[in-house]
Amino acid sequence: MTQNDALAAYLGPEIFERLDWAKLTHKQRDAILSVFRVGLGAGAQSGVVSTIDAVMARGKVLICEDGSQWEARERDDAELIEDWGAGALVAIHRQLIYRLDPYQAAEVDLLRL
Repeated sequence: MTQNDALAAYLGPEIFERLDWAKLTHKQRDAILSVFRVGLGAGAQSGVVSTIDAVMARGKVLICEDGSQWEARERDDAELIEDWGAGALVAIHRQLIYRLDPYQAAEVDLLRL
């Protein structure tokens, strides 16, 4: 999942299209992403902000400090999550998990055991 895909999924296709992302400079994109990160950090739009407590099964499973358990959907997502490791600050919203610094995103499903 690319940065563009994650932002489009979070904002919704209509708002993302209005940004005209491809025409923005890197400086403009960075400014928009910084506002996006602040919103996530504040728990905007019912997102959950947490710290990763543990990463297991080569990134396939992660447990957050709030006790929630998540499963990466794809191997690429698991590899990202494995690199993040315990202690990473993340936001979870609409089955996407966002690492806030540096910004990255992966698709996850809530794991019910």
